[in-house]
Order: sequence, then structure tokens, then C-alpha cells
Amino acid sequence: MIVISNSSPLLALSQVQRLDILKTLFGHIYIPDSVYRETVLECNVPIQKEGILNAINDFIKVVTPTIDHKFSRKLGKGECGVLNLAIEKQPHILLIDDKRARKEANDLGFIPSFTTDVIKRAECQHLIPSCTNARTL
Repeated sequence: MIVISNSSPLLALSQVQRLDILKTLFGHIYIPDSVYRETVLECNVPIQKEGILNAINDFIKVVTPTIDHKFSRKLGKGECGVLNLAIEKQPHILLIDDKRARKEANDLGFIPSFTTDVIKRAECQHLIPSCTNARTL
């Protein structure tokens, strides 16, 4: 299974120290070098940076896209890298939360998934407790 991720799922899961969910669900994932720059080199949050670096040493593969597609929407470098990599690798799952990037992905024929989709899948596979069973404060 080919899975490509943008920065938002990595940052969210690293913040709660649960990047392992991605490994358990997908085995390995790909990120473009632009997402690596955003999440590691330019990251000022030590817990996120460290978690993502550890995951790169384990199951995240950093890849430099070989194409430079011209997109119809104005997108960030990370989103462009993710979509260029998606065009190259034709992933089964494309993890991307940004609204413009999701619309661009749809226009390109991809069906992007949200970070919340990963969390729901982890919940269904009992990797995390169900939020419906959580106590209210």
C-alpha cells in the first residue's frame, strides 16, 4: 500500500506522541522533502521534531519528487511536494488536510483523507480508545 502524507497528520500525531499509529496502520509512508523541511528542519517544537525524526529513521521515507507540476491553486511548498509525489506514485491513501490542496487533489483524481480519518481508523482497529467512550469533563 502506498501512503503519502502532508505535514499536518505528522505534526498532530507527533504532538500526542502517537506517530506509531501510522506505522501500525500503513507499515510505511512517504513524505516529500518539502514536508521534511517543514516538520523537521523548520520545526520549533522539540517533541514534534524529535518524534518525526525517529519515525523517519523507522518507517517514514523522505522522497524528492522528480516532477514539478503547475497547479491551478496557490499552494504551499509542502502541499505542492505532496501532490507532485502523488502524481508520481499514485498512492492508495493521500493524507492532506489543507482545503485548497484537497480541492486540487480531487481535481487531479485523488481522494484525500483527513488526519481525523486516520484517527477514526485507529479507533476502529482498537489502537486508541473510542472518543464515544470517553468521559466528559
